[in-house]
Amino acid sequence: MKRFTLYGSPHSLPTYKVALMLRMSGEPFSFRYVSFQKGMHKTPEFLALSRWGQVPVLLDGGHVHVQSSAIVEHLAEALGRFQGHDADVRQAVREWLCWDVDALFPPIWNCYGVQLGQKKLLPISVHPVIADYHCRRAETALSTLDSHLVHDNYLCAAEPTVADLFCYADVAFAELCALDLNRWINLRRWTDRVTSLKGFQAPFELLPMENAEFS
Repeated sequence: MKRFTLYGSPHSLPTYKVALMLRMSGEPFSFRYVSFQKGMHKTPEFLALSRWGQVPVLLDGGHVHVQSSAIVEHLAEALGRFQGHDADVRQAVREWLCWDVDALFPPIWNCYGVQLGQKKLLPISVHPVIADYHCRRAETALSTLDSHLVHDNYLCAAEPTVADLFCYADVAFAELCALDLNRWINLRRWTDRVTSLKGFQAPFELLPMENAEFS
């Protein structure tokens, strides 16, 4: 029996954030694929775990954790990995997690959602003007991230923290949405550093479209 079981979808940016944290912390985990197309997120069994019917959900032993930012903070503390070396760094990490949820994740998820609709993987159709609006917002957030990496290798400390893994996960999906990261020199160098860390795996390499066990 593995300590951790992760419920989610490979198409879910927040699911990837938690999976990446587990992977780069060297923690084995079981993955349970929740298909939104099949309505698995609306079943009584899943709603018993996730009161909002959202992914990811992490089972840590007998405890249920929801909301990706809260989950990765829990993992950082529980595993003693990527949490920051003092209280000031940990507070900076928390602030970056909140910024990501507010400013970086929403437009990139919307851009990705446009693509899923175009591929008939979601029952949505987005007007080109709205799609362009989401793209511009994503570019603004990426520019903000780039500006904070002018003098630093990582966001909060000399070494990577959960803030880097969390924000990188959204940036990875920005690349899947064909946003050219080479426009932002500091951001591009930072992504190269993060992807060179031990244990790193890209989206869809890390999580398959099925249940799986990872050691």
